[in-house]
Parts: sequence; structure tokens; C-alpha cells
Amino acid sequence: MNGFNKYHPAVIFMYFVAVTVITVFVFDPVLLGIALLSQGAFYLHLKGTSEGISFVGKCLGMVVICGGINALVNHRGVTVLCWMGELPVTAECLFYGCMTGTLLAASLLMFGCCSQIMTSEKILCLFGNRLPHVSLLFSMALRLIPKIRRDYKKIRENHKLQTGILTTLVGLALEDSLEMGTAMRDRGYGKPLKGKRRTSIYARRLQRRDLVLMVCLFLAASMGMGLYACSQTRFLAFPYIEYSRDGMGTGAYFLYVLLFFIPMGINIREELRWKHIVSKI
Repeated sequence: MNGFNKYHPAVIFMYFVAVTVITVFVFDPVLLGIALLSQGAFYLHLKGTSEGISFVGKCLGMVVICGGINALVNHRGVTVLCWMGELPVTAECLFYGCMTGTLLAASLLMFGCCSQIMTSEKILCLFGNRLPHVSLLFSMALRLIPKIRRDYKKIRENHKLQTGILTTLVGLALEDSLEMGTAMRDRGYGKPLKGKRRTSIYARRLQRRDLVLMVCLFLAASMGMGLYACSQTRFLAFPYIEYSRDGMGTGAYFLYVLLFFIPMGINIREELRWKHIVSKI
């Protein structure tokens, strides 16, 4: 059960913007671990364990690959683990590469969760009236990837050969785009309407619970970044690994945990409430 999906699209969009900005601009090992753990758990909850474990495993493998590549091509640092000919392999480069891989993996999981929740209808609901062409282009781009994946599975089921699959996928994508453009033109999309306002098929208003969650998201994100910026929490990878933390940094991590795990908390609460209702039947 996905209770977070029932909130207003503006709330969902605000959450993903907040966690993305914090993850990208606060390059901290503890924060990256929080982001990877929260988004991995959220992705597994959305896709299911059997379907989502493959993608999560690939993201975790990216952490190891980035760490190994950085250790092989970068030789800064003072803690030598081994020698590759005359070039040292240092722990600092290995750790820094793993942090970079964690950032990439958390970002991929984050966008994977966003694509599952922020459907094209919700994007049009948010930006359809103000930015109709941009919102339409973005929603079509989000729709394109799942469609190509479905077409690829159908082609593989009917034709076991690998040759010509790419050409077939491109042809199907172009044909679908042509049909959609023709249908939109015939229905008069983009023509000015005299004295009329654009409507949305996913029109809904902000409710009280949406406003409460938006305030909670804003306070957790702003206070967390403020505490982290004012604290003495620092991380240095070169020339040697150095990490320091104080009480304000610990408070910032606590707020980050609350922020990143808000969707999972809402979903768990909805599931417990549903089980409680079922138990009374």
C-alpha cells in the first residue's frame, strides 16, 4: 500500500526536490548512507522485493565499481593498500570512489522512485496550466522509457534473435510519436481558446494534510541544512581520511533521517491502519 502516492502532486514534487538537492550538494558519508538506505527501501516497497531487488543490486554494484575504478586511476592519499606496478592503490581513493558511487546509486534509486509516483497526469496537474509544452514534453519523456522496455520484452518473446531489435524499437518509437502528434493536431491541441482556461484531468486541491506535510518537509530540510552548515561536521578524503562531528551535526543527521524516511513512514502507517481495519471485520 502506497499512502504517500495519495498526497497532492506538489507535496510529492517538493519531497523529491528536497532530497535531491540535499544529496547532491551535501557530500557527506553519513548523509549518502542515509540517502542510499532510504531510497533503496522505498524502491523495494514500490516495486516489490522480487522485481526491485535486481535494480537495487545493480546500484550497489555501481558503488563497488566506482570505488575500484577511482582507486586504479587516482593515486592520491597516504594510506597505501597495495601497489599496482609502481603506482599505489590508496584507501583514500577507494573510499572517495565508493562515496561517489553511493551518490550515483542513491540518485538513480531516487529518480526510479520518482518515476513510479510522479506520473504524467500529476506532472500535467502541476505545470499544465503555466508550462503546458514543457510539462507535456516531460510527461512524454517519462512515458517513453517504460514503453520501450515493454516493447523490448514483446520483441524478445516473439523473436529470440538479437539482430534488428534496436532498429525495431526505434521504428516503434517513431511510429508512436507520429500517431500521437497526428491525434493531438486533429483534436486541436495548442490552439488558443478565447476566454477559456486550460483544465486538468488530475485536478485536485491542497488539503489540510498536504499543507501539514509540506510544512514538515520544509522545516526538516531547511533546519537540517542550517544545522549542518553551522556545525563543525567536516569530511576530508585527502591527503588522509578525516571526519569530525559535533552535536549540531548529529541533530542535522536526525532531521535528514526524518526527511528521507517520510514516505516509508507514511506507507507503514497506512499498512498498519489497514491491517487494523481488516482485523475488526
